[in-house]
Amino acid sequence: MRDRILDMAQSLFAEHGYSAASTRAIAQGAGVNLAQLHYHFGAKRDLFKAAYMRGAVQVTEARSRALADARAQHGEGPIPLEALVRSFVTPFMLNGQTPEGRATMRMHARLHTEPDDISKDVLSTVYDDTTLAYTAEFQRVLPQLAHETICWRLYFMMGAYRYTLLRTGRLEAMSGGACDSGDFERAVAEIVPFLCAGLSAPA
Repeated sequence: MRDRILDMAQSLFAEHGYSAASTRAIAQGAGVNLAQLHYHFGAKRDLFKAAYMRGAVQVTEARSRALADARAQHGEGPIPLEALVRSFVTPFMLNGQTPEGRATMRMHARLHTEPDDISKDVLSTVYDDTTLAYTAEFQRVLPQLAHETICWRLYFMMGAYRYTLLRTGRLEAMSGGACDSGDFERAVAEIVPFLCAGLSAPA
């Protein structure tokens, strides 16, 4: 029952956003009543957080493993910038290849339109630890940049891949249909050198 509720919550929150997706619609879609939904997840806010974290935790765990592997491979020296960028963005973007992953990515892309207190709470809970660990590694490989500059550029990087995950149709329109915003492997191949150039640009 919990899985059915989470499946439907992920789908409706991803499609309609927090405000427009009602708990009644989620309960009906999952084949349960509202009392059962509230018993398992409590308030709507808690259900949203559980639905989002279900997939997002997989991303952060994959990032943590990728960072640990890169650190082991490169010993005491800085992790090369391309390897660091790839390990940061790949778990997030390729997670969109599964139905559950796509729902999580769409929820993530929508977070900037959700109520501030909810989006900040979710983002802080899920991503703070890994983001801070990566920030320290980016500082090591880009020692010529001030910490504030590093933070700005990582912020821009997050905006770039978040917009990519929105799949607004603009890529298809600009390319006359030659490019597919759902081709996440191609997206990773294109975004990694783009991000490396921006991150390492002179201050």
